[in-house]
Amino acid sequence: MMTLRLALSSEHVHTIPIRLRSLIGKHFASSRWEESCQFYDAMPERYRSTVCFHAGLKKHHPLMRLSELNDSERERVINALDELRSHFAKYRKHAISNAAYVQRLPISVRKTLFLHAGLTQAEFNQPVWRIEDETCAWRDKVLKAIRELLNMFADVPDILTSVKPETYFN
Repeated sequence: MMTLRLALSSEHVHTIPIRLRSLIGKHFASSRWEESCQFYDAMPERYRSTVCFHAGLKKHHPLMRLSELNDSERERVINALDELRSHFAKYRKHAISNAAYVQRLPISVRKTLFLHAGLTQAEFNQPVWRIEDETCAWRDKVLKAIRELLNMFADVPDILTSVKPETYFN
C-alpha cells in the first residue's frame, strides 16, 4: 500500500473552500503544524543546514526554529523537505548500486548530498562512478551522507505543512 505524502503551503490552503478550510483548521491544522515543527526543530543543525541549502536560504536560517521563519522561508523549507524525502526514500535505494542511485538524483539534490557529505565542487565534478572504487578519497563521505539522509527521511511526517493553524481562519 502506498502512503500519501503531502506538503501544504498557504497557497494550497487559500484554494480550499472557506467552510472546509475552517473544518480542517479546527480539527487537523494544529497537529500537522506541530508534527512539522517537531520534525524540523529536532533535526541536528547540520541536517537543517542541508535542508536550508537545498531551499536556497542563508547560513543563519538553520539556527532558527520552523515557527521563527517567515511565510516564504517556511514554504521553501517544507518544499525542500518534501523534495528531499522523495529522493531519499529507502525504496529508491533498494537493489541498485551506489553510483546508479546517485546518478538518478537530480543535479540540485546531488549538490545537496555532496554538501551534506562536506564535499566541495571539486569532488562534485568527479565522475559519479568513482564512488564504486574503494580507493576513491570521498567515497566514504558520500556513502555516509546517503545513509544519514535515508535514515532522516524514514521518520518524516506524511503531511508536512508550512501553514500556521491560524491561517486557516483568515
